[in-house]
Amino acid sequence: MNALVLVVLASTSAPDQVVVFPDRAQVTRSTRVDCGARVPVTFENIPPAAAQDSFRARVTGGSIDGMRAELVSREKEFGAKAAALTSQLEALELEIEATNDAMARAQTQQRTGQKYTEVAVQLVSKELADKPDPRAWSQAFDSALASSMSAAKQQAELASKLRAQQVKQEELRRQLDEVRVATTRKSWTVDVLASCPTGKTAELALTYLVGGTSWTPEYEARALDKEVEFSTWATVQQSTGEDWSQVELILSTAVPSQNATPPELKVLRLNAYDKGPEKKVLVRRDEYVERAQTSTSTPTGGEGQAVVREQGLSVQLAVPEKSKVTGDGAPMRLFVGKSKFKASFELSAAPRAVPVAFRVARLNNQGSWPLLPGRVDAFRATGLVGRYFLDRVPQGGAFTLTFGVEDSVRVKRTIIDEVKRDTGLFNGNKRFTYAYSFEVANYGKQALTVTLAEQLPVSELSDVVVTVGETTTAGYALDKQDGIAKWALPLKAGEKKTVNLAFRVDVPNSYETGGL
Repeated sequence: MNALVLVVLASTSAPDQVVVFPDRAQVTRSTRVDCGARVPVTFENIPPAAAQDSFRARVTGGSIDGMRAELVSREKEFGAKAAALTSQLEALELEIEATNDAMARAQTQQRTGQKYTEVAVQLVSKELADKPDPRAWSQAFDSALASSMSAAKQQAELASKLRAQQVKQEELRRQLDEVRVATTRKSWTVDVLASCPTGKTAELALTYLVGGTSWTPEYEARALDKEVEFSTWATVQQSTGEDWSQVELILSTAVPSQNATPPELKVLRLNAYDKGPEKKVLVRRDEYVERAQTSTSTPTGGEGQAVVREQGLSVQLAVPEKSKVTGDGAPMRLFVGKSKFKASFELSAAPRAVPVAFRVARLNNQGSWPLLPGRVDAFRATGLVGRYFLDRVPQGGAFTLTFGVEDSVRVKRTIIDEVKRDTGLFNGNKRFTYAYSFEVANYGKQALTVTLAEQLPVSELSDVVVTVGETTTAGYALDKQDGIAKWALPLKAGEKKTVNLAFRVDVPNSYETGGL
């Protein structure tokens, strides 16, 4: 007696889990199987975007004995549907032809009624010379009019019917075109042989990689009293042709082509060449200084916080809810998680760049994952106040968020002195002197504190000296690494304050100073 072989067809319409990388995605389809020796399982309709060498199968509590992947045409799947649509279209075309014939008959009947009217007019004209018969005339005109009215009614009904048939015809043609295109497409069919203890059930999973996918992070920052509510969103796009409907979606920061490839060291060679005498040139270089910082703060939980899975240099973020991403490349915005960070708020003004004060929050990344580069939408109680780009922030790292301009504060910067002069005949130095005046005004109804910042040059040479002038307003804090001087200015409602800054730069005459 031949043994009955049961072939299990896995659910192919919707994957169960998708791990989205910045440049690809790993899709997992799973099904329950009745265990036995070499149980055949078939996964169908896998999109052609799947890489053939990426198919992997696993079964819980068992082993995979074999697997075969074949790219097959979908003509058999859609052939019957195409034939049915063709039959419907042919039958409808016969109905349209019959409607057109009926329309032609109604038009002929209307023309006949018009002829009857013309004949009746001629007969009435002749009978006027003899004995008139108004009753006969009325019957003749009524018959002609009834014939014309009946024909007109039939034409109106047939025209409405014809329009409905033509609309249905266009819809059938559209469906037929789509099905004919679908018959030319191909998809992967994967056959798997799995073995597990007889009498049990096991889960069989098939994974594969597809291209044409990507995800980018986006953030929403909402300023509260002494903290910032920070929400993480993800914009996911995929054009594989396969919809991901109600899947467990995981977002990974890893780039497989980069994280799996170790660096290669090149040959380091030394050589020499003749060089002419050098001449010192003093130049100005604007530089942005960023320091690596760590935090000992305890991460704070948040509503809808994402599940984080660390993977060495990368992390995986599990989207809290089942998600749907269409396969036509349309961007889908998905919620990832929300946290509340303790923040220190201040009004910061740098009038050298912009003559206004910004509300700034300084905080640490107390979340469970690093913040990737992405767009930030900043909100205050009044609504959206800004949109800007956030660079990567490591877990525990310090960063700054801006929450728009403080309209009640005005800052004015005035240049008092920017000159160059020789300091004497014997020391051979040039002196550059700079002096600025700042006016900070609070036009609001509440007291506040404004942090005023201005940049001083930082010398990297021992014989070039930068000195703060005596007329500089006291109370500033000067960071010697980045050369930024800051004043904390408490202002009452309607109050103005003036701050002065003066400094000089002494440069030996041996330097060319055209770039200073």
